[in-house]
Amino acid sequence: MSSNAFRDLLVMSCAMGVASFGVGILPMSFTLSKNHMAKLSTFGTGLLVGAALGVIIPEGIEVAVANNLDEVPTSIIALSMILGFTFMLFIEQYAAPHARPLSHQGSPSRQHTEVHFDIDLEELEQEEGLAQSTSRPSRSPLHIESIRRAYPLSIGLVVHGLVDGYALGVSALHSESPNLSLVVFLAIIIHKAPTALALTTSLLALSLPLDECRKHLTFFSLSTPIGAILSYTTYYLISSGQDDIQIGSALLFSGGTFLYVATVLQPVSEHSPESSPDVISKMSRTLLLVAGMFLPLVITSALGRDHH
Repeated sequence: MSSNAFRDLLVMSCAMGVASFGVGILPMSFTLSKNHMAKLSTFGTGLLVGAALGVIIPEGIEVAVANNLDEVPTSIIALSMILGFTFMLFIEQYAAPHARPLSHQGSPSRQHTEVHFDIDLEELEQEEGLAQSTSRPSRSPLHIESIRRAYPLSIGLVVHGLVDGYALGVSALHSESPNLSLVVFLAIIIHKAPTALALTTSLLALSLPLDECRKHLTFFSLSTPIGAILSYTTYYLISSGQDDIQIGSALLFSGGTFLYVATVLQPVSEHSPESSPDVISKMSRTLLLVAGMFLPLVITSALGRDHH
């Protein structure tokens, strides 16, 4: 195991955990601008697409064919990406039913427009039958029921966090491209910021006490660091750090998960009339998406790939 790579992974994992908790705790003390959060979420979506298409998938293909240039394993390449995409589909459909984009099919009950996070706060509130007013006093049965209903939401997002950690961990395995993990780290941490905010906001809407909200946020914040360290050590032990096909397949699998999150959970193209241009204009959204998509490639080009 490369001591430098593992050390860098530990540093990035710790930074991601602290940043996720720090950002997620903000709704407990401050009112955040929907415009700024919409821009951050949009930019993060672009980063996920750019990291997948411009960095992770090309690196995965390069690693997979490194020692077998005569025969490109196209079936393994395609299968790895499809499996990653399919895995996230099952997670979103069954393990995290609340972690999906706005359906736009219910009648809007608010005068402002929701920002598109991984969590649909309004849909969650409607499904739970919660009143929009925060003035209703909390009762013990309601408190217990709120805690029970909060766990599926938190568990779903913890699973998402573990998958993000998987992508970060396997990216650190490719020692010949040490900057790959840095690009993946950047894409994940910007993507997790609005998700952490939306998680806390949803938990507060369930009338959970602050200590319960902090507990759920802590689990979510730790999920990606734990996933990164577990995936790195597991793949390293299985492949002994030398199996290019396994490492390449792992990178391609993580690229497929990134594509699902970016294109399905956080749609790149939003055509709904309810998406409200007063929150973020179409031009701003397009520019932020394009900037996010090109940034990972620019970073890897500027830092250098350090290939053999």
